[in-house]
Amino acid sequence: MRFSLRPFSNTGVMLDFSFTLFVSVLLGLGLMWLAGRYFLKEDVVYIPDNCRRHAWKSVKLLARSCVCSVCDTSMSSNGHFCESCGVCSDNGCVRKADEKFPCKQLRIRTRADDGSTCRHLWVKGNLPLGSECCVCREDIDQTSELGLFGQRCAWCQRMAHDKCFSEVSSTLCDFGPFKEMIFPPKCILASRSKVAQKVHLTGIIPPEWKANWRPLIVVANSKSGSSGADQVVALMRGILHPLQVFELGQHGPHEALQWAIHAAPTRCRILVAGGDGTVGWVLNTILQMKVEPHPEVAILPLGTGNDLSRVLGWGAEGPDEFDPIDYLTRIAQAETVQLDRWLAEINTHSSLARFHVPGFSQSRHFYMYNYLSVGVDALVTLNFHKARESSFYLYSSRFVNKLLYLCFGTQQVVQQDCVELEKHLDLYLDGVRIDLPSLQSVVVLNIDSWGAGVKLWGMQSVAKKRIANKMSKNSPTHSIMKEIHSISDGILEVFGVVSSFHIAQLQVGLSKPVRLGQAKSVRVSILSG
Repeated sequence: MRFSLRPFSNTGVMLDFSFTLFVSVLLGLGLMWLAGRYFLKEDVVYIPDNCRRHAWKSVKLLARSCVCSVCDTSMSSNGHFCESCGVCSDNGCVRKADEKFPCKQLRIRTRADDGSTCRHLWVKGNLPLGSECCVCREDIDQTSELGLFGQRCAWCQRMAHDKCFSEVSSTLCDFGPFKEMIFPPKCILASRSKVAQKVHLTGIIPPEWKANWRPLIVVANSKSGSSGADQVVALMRGILHPLQVFELGQHGPHEALQWAIHAAPTRCRILVAGGDGTVGWVLNTILQMKVEPHPEVAILPLGTGNDLSRVLGWGAEGPDEFDPIDYLTRIAQAETVQLDRWLAEINTHSSLARFHVPGFSQSRHFYMYNYLSVGVDALVTLNFHKARESSFYLYSSRFVNKLLYLCFGTQQVVQQDCVELEKHLDLYLDGVRIDLPSLQSVVVLNIDSWGAGVKLWGMQSVAKKRIANKMSKNSPTHSIMKEIHSISDGILEVFGVVSSFHIAQLQVGLSKPVRLGQAKSVRVSILSG
């Protein structure tokens, strides 16, 4: 055995140690920054500090002709308007408009006790058709000649003739008929943290009308079936406070719901502009963030199916031309109803589960509001979802989405991947095993609208004896079937679908579903093999 002793350099060791220390500190700071971003991104609401800058959008969203607020000339389709205050500008006057016209203040830098005083923000011209003067109560004519006529307050939406404007120009603004839905700027508290220089929301002070104040938070999903979310966001920001209108991004509705948390104990209302998936996303996030008091949720249907919207009375699809005034009026007049929320648990097992190998024994849960299905209709929906998430899905519309559903449904008419499904699963209603007929899908309903408006329960609203004959004889609810469907009775309805072609027949009312029963708990066991 030989040993070789060689001198070493202290300088080399010190250099290696310094480099290692530098890398370790750098990695540590990076991990701390990532951890801060992860844990704080849902708790901090940043507010733009430049609160008087215009938010320009294409004038195409207004679907009407406009006049430039700077040069008083008619604008082409390439013009812009401020979604917050309504100032219009052609391409060459944008910088002048930013310098000349103030926009809505997002917050008042001085702390207020009640937020009662606010000046009007008057914008000249480009009034909506049928505008009425708040002074003389006569119509403001804008069709006789081209130009900027009349004045409109960007907060309270009051309008006045140019000749009547002097009587209201210096009065205080009361935020108009929708003040109960608005976060006034003087009620928003914001500050800078010592670590980050960005201004963030720290609190909300109720206004002087706090007894009837129930602010509305708008959440819109631009990826929903129809492509109307951009217009909804732009027009709603012109009526409400711009910061209370959100477009769903990658992180979901967490930032929007922070406003509801800061507004507590005041109960907020939330308008979800999207499809059933967006509504469920918001409802789940409310539960996850433990928002109290629980917000009331309204729906502007922009999705493909909009089943929950149909049941709650908001319609099968959004209006062709969205009018924010009309929709805010509908929300103000709407009644509150209760909706059942069902916990769905999925347990998967494997022969390696006893060794506690990750990935082979999993249990997860989610909440169901509309319906849950196992079989051919779920497969069609899964294939549609994969197609919509692919990079080849370039254009979003209800027509394209329904065409995709038709293609995938037609594929299952020929391919039939779910044939003899009854041999591959067991169905238990309130603990009782149900004998299944020949099926390709089992549907568990919470609401009486499935597959874009098919009323499975309504199709079976016949005599009780005839209903009982349609059901499995060993159903626990065979003799106590409820005739009236309810979305808040704590009971689920279970149906069967025979094939993909049967789905098409149900869509046009040429067939009826297979009624399997009602229950307060439903268990589906997928058999191996």
